[in-house]
Amino acid sequence: MCDVLQSVKEQLVDIENECISPCVKLDDMYNAAEPCLQNMPLEIILKICSYLDANFIKNNLSKVCQRFNDILDDISLWKYRASCKMRGCFPPLFNLDSWKEDDVDWTDMCIEMEAERNKWCNVDKTTKHLVIKDVHYASVDAVILVNKGQTCISGGRDRCLALWNVLDIQIDDNIDTVLTDLKPTKIRHDAHAGWVWDLATVDVDSANTVYSASWDNTVKAWDINCGFECIETFNCSMSALSVVAYGNNVMAGLYSKKILTFDIRCGPNPTNVYKPHRGPILALTTHKNQIASVSEDKTLAIFDSVAGKVLKTDIKMPSEKAYPVSLSWNTYAMYIGDSKGCLHLFDPNNHNCVRTHELWQEASITEPSNRIAGCHQGDGTLIACSDRGEIKFLYNSSPPTEYKSMQTSTVDVTQLQYLNGILAVGTCDSALEFWIPNEQLKYNNL
Repeated sequence: MCDVLQSVKEQLVDIENECISPCVKLDDMYNAAEPCLQNMPLEIILKICSYLDANFIKNNLSKVCQRFNDILDDISLWKYRASCKMRGCFPPLFNLDSWKEDDVDWTDMCIEMEAERNKWCNVDKTTKHLVIKDVHYASVDAVILVNKGQTCISGGRDRCLALWNVLDIQIDDNIDTVLTDLKPTKIRHDAHAGWVWDLATVDVDSANTVYSASWDNTVKAWDINCGFECIETFNCSMSALSVVAYGNNVMAGLYSKKILTFDIRCGPNPTNVYKPHRGPILALTTHKNQIASVSEDKTLAIFDSVAGKVLKTDIKMPSEKAYPVSLSWNTYAMYIGDSKGCLHLFDPNNHNCVRTHELWQEASITEPSNRIAGCHQGDGTLIACSDRGEIKFLYNSSPPTEYKSMQTSTVDVTQLQYLNGILAVGTCDSALEFWIPNEQLKYNNL
C-alpha cells in the first residue's frame, strides 16, 4: 500500500510541475491576483469615478495611463454624468435648429456644474461675502462686471458711477462682512444729472468702454482704463431705461417707447430710430447678431444688428398679469423673468414662448411680489434672483433643477451680475454685495 501511495504522490508532483512554470514563484501568482486599478473591471472604475470630482477626473486621473485616458474620453460617460445631476432634459429645448449635440463639450459642462454646486452649497467656506455701504447714498440700480470679473461698475439714483477693482479689495479674514469705509478705485459724483438706470459693454471679458443709461435723457460712454473719463454723450431726448452695446454701436431703450441706435464713430446723434413697442423699454440683450427688447406693454421684439432692422414685434408674453423685467439669451434658451416671479422659456431660434417656470409663487395681495431682478445663464447652470433678495442656483435643464438658494443681506435687489465666479448684486438699500471666491481675494496680514 505504501508503494501505491508513493507512486500517486509522484504523479501529482509531475502534473504540478508541468502546469506551473518553474520560473514562476507561488508568491508572484498570489500578487498577480490582487486587484489594482490597471486590471480592475470597467464597471468598478466607473463606480469609483462617480464619487470623484469631474475636474480631478479630467485633469489628473485621465493622465495616469492610456487605459484611463481611453475610458474617460468617452463622451457618453460625461453626458450620462450631466443628465444624472440635472434630473431634467438638456438642452431645455430639443428641436433647436442651431444646436448640435456634437458641439456640446459635455466634459467642460460637467466640470462647470460640479464646481458651481460645490461653491454655492458651501458658500460660507468657498467665498467671502462683502456688503459695501456708504459709497452710494441712494439705490444702486445698475451693476456690471467686466474684464473677467476683475472690474465692477456701479451706478444709482445718487447720479454717480463708481469703479471697483474687485480683486484689489483687501479685507481681514475675521472682520464683519459689512464694509462702510471701503472706497472705490474711481468715482464720478457728477456722472449724470439723473438716475443711472443701466450699464452695458461690448465684450465683458476685455472691456475698455462702459455705457451708462440715465434718466437725464443721455447715454454716456466711459473709458474705464484711462481715468474713467466720459468720452462721448449720446442725446436721447427722453429718459434712457436700458442699454446694450455691440461692435461700434450702442442701442438705448427709452421711456418714450422708442429704441435708438448710436454709432460711436458718428457723434452724439442717433443713426436709427425704432418704435416696436407700445410701452417703455425695460430691458435689452444681445446674442450673436440679434438683439431682444422687452417692454412694459408685455411684448418681445427682435432686431437684426447687422442689417439694422426689426425682425419681429408684438411677441406676446404668456402672462397678462405680469410684465417682463429681465432677459438672458444664449444658444440653448432665451429666458425672460417677469414681475411676478415666473421665468418664461422662449425658443432662441423662432422666439416663441414654449413654457413657464414658476420660480417664486405669486404673492398675496398684501405682500410684495417677487420680481425677477436678474437671470444669468451658463452652459449648464442658471442663477436667478428676486427683488426680495433670494438667489436661486439651478441646473439649466427643463424643468430647471434647483440645488441651492440663499438670501442677500439687504432686500429690494435691483440687478444681478455674474462673471468668472464672482457674483454681484445692487440693492435699494444703497448697498453693493459681492460673493468672491476665496482664492481670488487678498487678505490683510493680521
